[in-house]
Amino acid sequence: MSYGYQPPKQDKPGSWAEVFAVTRVAFSLLLPFFGAMLGLVVTLVVTIMLFAQHPALALLPAIPIAAVIGYFYLRGRRAHEEEMARIRGR
Repeated sequence: MSYGYQPPKQDKPGSWAEVFAVTRVAFSLLLPFFGAMLGLVVTLVVTIMLFAQHPALALLPAIPIAAVIGYFYLRGRRAHEEEMARIRGR
């Protein structure tokens, strides 16, 4: 017999609520990426279909894409300028 020895306590078994919580977190992290990939595939298919009708129509999907790129560029530029002003103490 070993005096003073206490076996480690067993962890409580997990419940379904924990499984659902972990699944929800995983999907909430992956959903934006899957949405972006699906959006790119749909945009590509629409562009090909419009190009099959007339080559000039293939430019239509480029308009929203250019708008989004421009928005993110201007937002990043503004944030950069604000950060530089904060660093310089203005």
